[in-house]
Amino acid sequence: VARQSSRRLVLVELNRLMLERSELDGSNGEVVLARDDRRARHVREQIWREKTTATLRVGVVDGGVLDACGASLRADGSVVLETNAGARRALGALAPRPGLDVLLAVPAPLRLKRLLPVISSLGVDTLWLVGARRSDRAFFGASLLRDLPRWTKNAGTIHPTEARGRLRELLVEGAEQSGFAAIPRLALVSSLSTALRAIDNRTDLVKCAAHPDRGDDFTVLHHPSGDIVRVPRPLTTADLFAMRPPPPDARLLLAVGPDRGWDEPDELSLFAKHGFHLVTLGPRTLRTDVALVSLIALLSDRLAEARRPLSP
Repeated sequence: VARQSSRRLVLVELNRLMLERSELDGSNGEVVLARDDRRARHVREQIWREKTTATLRVGVVDGGVLDACGASLRADGSVVLETNAGARRALGALAPRPGLDVLLAVPAPLRLKRLLPVISSLGVDTLWLVGARRSDRAFFGASLLRDLPRWTKNAGTIHPTEARGRLRELLVEGAEQSGFAAIPRLALVSSLSTALRAIDNRTDLVKCAAHPDRGDDFTVLHHPSGDIVRVPRPLTTADLFAMRPPPPDARLLLAVGPDRGWDEPDELSLFAKHGFHLVTLGPRTLRTDVALVSLIALLSDRLAEARRPLSP
């Protein structure tokens, strides 16, 4: 789909057409994508061009997928997807949920818009957006987050919710890119401590917090007390999983802070209190998006390796 912005034309490639479940439930043997639907435009202009009938890779958001869905192009430019009984059974299934959750210090709105499709395409089950000492509280007021319930310190049990509106569109864009139908559920939490208390009851999680490697003897001044406090040295993901191999059914939680990192030592101590391991990509202080994508890829690979059946 060619999407016009104020600066340039942006081309978004769809590797799988994603439907909402309501579109499938309301169909009677076929789903019709209207001429001006972005998915129909993509089929006409990017996939088929001169074709009028073929098969398409189709999926339902948080549902099933089909790699060869019969489809045809009508004279009016609309696209018809054949949803016979077999297709409906395949698409009506529930999508398997990824084994990785992410806890992310709320970034600037423009960066969040860029990150959400990437996070969705890499495979994340729940995305916790939280406040941090070194992040700007004004980011919580972004229009993008307006429809998302905001949990405060007085909240009871926190329930991640399905994204709506523009948030959902960005997450679905990531699913269209990856070809996998599950999109992240979201929780917007005012403070890190509130989010960590809510996560405490999850005993199935291997919890990791990203932080630069400062070396063995790095210390900082703890301002309230005036004490000099040693900052614990984080592990590489390889060292962490060598020391603590995850069971096949393990789930991972990755916490990534703002560009300036988690506060030393208070937030790092808070992570330790709640059972997190510090993990690192080395001594460099990386931008949030770089650290996030790199560590999701590494941890997803480690998780897949743990779940891989042993060779006979």
